[in-house]
Amino acid sequence: MTSTTSRKPATAAVSGLTALAYWGDELRFHREQAGLTQEELGRAVHMSPSMIGMVETGRRAPRIEFIKACDHVLATNGALGRLWKRIIKHSYLEWFRPFVEVESEATEMLKYEPQAVPGLLQTEDYARAQIRTGRVRDSDEEIEKHVAARISRQAILSRSDPPLLWVILDEAVLRRPVGGAEVMRDQLTRLVHAAQSLRVVLQVLPFAAGAHGGMSGPMTLFTLPDETKLVYAEGFGGGQIIGLPEQVANCRLRLDLMRACALPPDGSVRMIADLSGEL
Repeated sequence: MTSTTSRKPATAAVSGLTALAYWGDELRFHREQAGLTQEELGRAVHMSPSMIGMVETGRRAPRIEFIKACDHVLATNGALGRLWKRIIKHSYLEWFRPFVEVESEATEMLKYEPQAVPGLLQTEDYARAQIRTGRVRDSDEEIEKHVAARISRQAILSRSDPPLLWVILDEAVLRRPVGGAEVMRDQLTRLVHAAQSLRVVLQVLPFAAGAHGGMSGPMTLFTLPDETKLVYAEGFGGGQIIGLPEQVANCRLRLDLMRACALPPDGSVRMIADLSGEL
């Protein structure tokens, strides 16, 4: 059954504390208009009824694949997907939004991460554990909102023209069991699988490399479609995008030197796989 009833459009600003519940309520509305129970929708989109219920009440964030499937099954003409994009846009902290915009346009990204797996390669459970440690007073719904926003960024890796993603991971990233052994094992396995893509290159910078040019913190060198180079450097409480040619060149030199000191890609993947087995 196709829904013919319409609702008032969402306001431009969706409250962060109610964003997931708002989207879940829209899903419930369209499901009921289509005459489907949670069980019937679950069978159609390959999800358990209990998980459907959690999404509809804002206790769990929907995945992009789930949203697309619901739009198809419920014949909403993409309404759920469009609403989700609006909600996610307002989920990013204001200082982080320029980074997301540049990230979505870049044709190449060269990253150094000293403390955590980059968001584009995180599993949902790893992201949840990392976000929770820095937001101990936030509600579960608020945490889920940030997890959903982070995971949504990964869609750029599955588009028809994905960027080249070259990541240098400090060895500390691999040895810090974020979320516990099981979560970390799944995360390391995700990295191994990601490295099988022709558009993802992983290198591990081992402790044995000693001092290096990235010790001041994480950095990303972006290449845009017009060959413009931009650098994003992040610190506590914020980050900045740098476009001055001399600073961009300095960042590129540091990253190139770190790549030279890091393990080669095949050796890096073997190390990640070995650590996954140990967990």
